[in-house]
Amino acid sequence: MNVKRGLMRLWVVASGLWIIFIGFLMYDEVMKPYVSGRGYYFRKDISTARQQAEQEKSRASTAWLNYHINTPDGFSYSMTGSSGDDAARRVLAASETINVVKEPVMVERYTEPYRLLEEGITRGVSERIDVGVPDTLLFVGKSEPEAVKTQQAKDVYEVASKARNLAASKKRTEALKSAAWLAFVPVAIIFALGFLILWIARGFRNR
Repeated sequence: MNVKRGLMRLWVVASGLWIIFIGFLMYDEVMKPYVSGRGYYFRKDISTARQQAEQEKSRASTAWLNYHINTPDGFSYSMTGSSGDDAARRVLAASETINVVKEPVMVERYTEPYRLLEEGITRGVSERIDVGVPDTLLFVGKSEPEAVKTQQAKDVYEVASKARNLAASKKRTEALKSAAWLAFVPVAIIFALGFLILWIARGFRNR
């Protein structure tokens, strides 16, 4: 029997079957990588109120702090104030303005910020808009003019499309690396072990 040739053919067939198996196993992760759902919203421009608070802080005799404020619509802001109530009052007063910042805020589904956005829907002060990107929603106040909602949906579509494609591309690259590792490293290890065993076995042969 030609043991060496037989083992080589066995390794080739087994390696091919293993690589095909890994291909089936990793197909969905490579071709259709999972990207978690996302929500977007546009903060109101409260920079003027923040500047005023900073000026009052510099003249105050007591310590002022920076507070994280959530409005009834679930939108999140940062504001300086003499207390949490003072900061919340400043944010609520400033958020009555029409102007919004240019860049939307992104939050991932199943997180606390996303839950707060959904609470705004429950309270009836905001609504969800499907922007045309899979698993992507725009959260906007119900009182906003239709023209503002339409423009925000267009802006989010562009931002969300790029973000989703980038996230999918990154996960696809990671999946390809994992697939290559799983497919070829075990095959190479088995080949090396087989070669080593045959080399040792040849040492016991009579010349």
